Amino acid sequence: MNSTNITTFDPSTCKMPSIVETPLVYNTTLLSFYIFTLIVLCTLIIFGNSIIMWSFIRFKKLRDKKYVLIGSLCLTDFLTGVILPIQILAPPSFIDGIGVSLAIISVFTILAIAVERFYILVVMNVDMSRTAATRKQLFIFCVVMWVTVFLAVVPWTMYPYKYIVLIYSFAPLSVIVVMIGVCILYTCIFYTMNKIDKEKENRLGRRRINRTKLVIQAYAVIVVMFAVCWLPWCIEALRIASNTYLSSDPKDREICYTATIPAIFFLNIGLLNSAINPLIYWLKLPDFHEAINRLPIFKCCACSFCQKKPELNRSDTNSFASSSFMSKTVALQINEIKS
Repeated sequence: MNSTNITTFDPSTCKMPSIVETPLVYNTTLLSFYIFTLIVLCTLIIFGNSIIMWSFIRFKKLRDKKYVLIGSLCLTDFLTGVILPIQILAPPSFIDGIGVSLAIISVFTILAIAVERFYILVVMNVDMSRTAATRKQLFIFCVVMWVTVFLAVVPWTMYPYKYIVLIYSFAPLSVIVVMIGVCILYTCIFYTMNKIDKEKENRLGRRRINRTKLVIQAYAVIVVMFAVCWLPWCIEALRIASNTYLSSDPKDREICYTATIPAIFFLNIGLLNSAINPLIYWLKLPDFHEAINRLPIFKCCACSFCQKKPELNRSDTNSFASSSFMSKTVALQINEIKS
């Protein structure tokens, strides 16, 4: 009597993603190169964002309400540089969920920045110096966002198969949808800024308008770099999901975790975004440029490019105004003595 052994796939036996289950373990050269690039990227991420956080702590000007969301994004990038080596190189654990949560928080923070700027510049039709909420309200929003994402993502690590399906389907799809929405918002913002009439320009001042455009350009660069760095991984992740977890063939879905070499290296390209952001803040945001150059570690820098300021800063303007006021006061006193 012939008997056939029929094995059924049990998702409950799946484990969390691990680098030892990827094709890299069969190629020591690629594995070594991947680990090297991962360590270099995370070192750059930690260093760059530490400089930004140091600037936040040292200079009160950066703790203004208009930079609260930038501070949240900076903290997210910094923790990403700390968590990712543990997530990838250590044994599988709930740390994986924390790493994914940080990536999702970054996406929603970029969306929140775009929504706030859209509300201020398009809906309310006012200048960049104002915000849609107070500093306390924005801080509470960031805390609620962080807690909500962690509570929504981390518990899924107790169900590895469902967690892996979400990582390969919902996560990349949400990133693409949010990026499209953010691009639409910034398109509206740039259109509005280019259509500013003479009356508003005279009311707000040309300098303030130029400063607003400069900051908006910086935010747009952040969005573009995020999309460029993460889009390759999102596309590859959706391709893997369509061929396996979301396949119409039940046999294709009988797999716990799969990863391709392109997907693994595309993840490093995504991490590059967290290393580039501090450079964007320094190059494109005048307040950050001034604050970072005043840090002790950079203050002695003799590089003329490093010390060049994008525009006249507020302190220079105030000193100029003060000197003008003193000159006028002295002139009035002289006239009174003569009379």
